[in-house]
Amino acid sequence: MPVVSQIDIAPTISRLLDVALPRTDGQPLEELGSWSCEQVVLSIVDSLGFRLYRYLEKDLKHLPSLAAAGQVFSAVSVSSHTSPAIASILSGLLPEHHGIRDTEDARRSPIQSIPALASSAGIRTGVIMEKGGAEVYCGLVEYIGAVPRILPPAEFDRQSGRLAAEALAAHCRLVVAYFIGLDKAAHDGQDQHGFRQAAMTIDRSFGQILAAAPAKTAFLVVGDHPVHAGSLASGADPRCVALLAGCL
Repeated sequence: MPVVSQIDIAPTISRLLDVALPRTDGQPLEELGSWSCEQVVLSIVDSLGFRLYRYLEKDLKHLPSLAAAGQVFSAVSVSSHTSPAIASILSGLLPEHHGIRDTEDARRSPIQSIPALASSAGIRTGVIMEKGGAEVYCGLVEYIGAVPRILPPAEFDRQSGRLAAEALAAHCRLVVAYFIGLDKAAHDGQDQHGFRQAAMTIDRSFGQILAAAPAKTAFLVVGDHPVHAGSLASGADPRCVALLAGCL
């Protein structure tokens, strides 16, 4: 199984949508080079470590169907913190090169991420994140889905799925959506049942996105970092997250 990195995702989207990415530390995933896709949906799942995905996949329906139609990678996570990892996923730059540690850094940063670059290139783009993160993209992309962080995790993830489907219905060709349930299960000290329930909610939301997407849509699902602690924390692969990719 090839080992890739989160910083390869933005260059891959750049190639799929023919959007210039002026500076990057990553490389396009060559395994996806033959795809002929007209839309891209990137789902960022907080705490979706590679080992955790393998543990949960037997209880899921839609994510494994994507994996079966495409590929599953063990991807190196470049940061153990959410904001720097997401900045790397969306820019293709290592944390020491983008310098984004939190939402305020993202607001001030001159670095353009792939959603903003795609929109500038005339590609209708949607970003669905928690309210603070989504507002970073106000005026930079066409569709903003700001999900209140105060929502219970399951409702947050259901709303992310609904808004991503809505963005596709609004003819966005690039959609970025963020899901928090697994990370909340970890921070709340939940057992395996809690993780399964969170994963199943995310899986159903992803199914809603699949149903809304037109043909020739590329789907990328990636974790920001593995689970930090608890019985499902990463062991042998502490820095590896799951990256699922398919074009349907």
